[in-house]
Amino acid sequence: MKFTIALLVVLATVASGAVIQGISRSNLSTGLVYPGDRLLSRYYLYQPARPNTIQYQDYVYRGNYSTRISAVTATEVGLTQYASAWILSGGVGYNSVTVRVQSAKGYGFYYAIDVWGR
Repeated sequence: MKFTIALLVVLATVASGAVIQGISRSNLSTGLVYPGDRLLSRYYLYQPARPNTIQYQDYVYRGNYSTRISAVTATEVGLTQYASAWILSGGVGYNSVTVRVQSAKGYGFYYAIDVWGR
């Protein structure tokens, strides 16, 4: 009897540890969208999966001299493909921004990039 109770406790412990964790997305979000800001640009970056390759693509937004960026977001569209997005240059407080999106090896990516400002 003690053996079966101990076995049930061990099985319950193992089963509770087998919970599948949620997959975190690698979205980029810098700055804040304030009242009065406009969506300056929305662009979709897409690269299909290619075997054994790491792919990247740069998106460049250049505003005029009076434009000031207040927020930049890069949101993964659809199911995750384990890609990453980051800012190479410019960004919040500047009038231009360069965002690079890079895939995991053997995967692709599909991102929506939004640039907000005045």
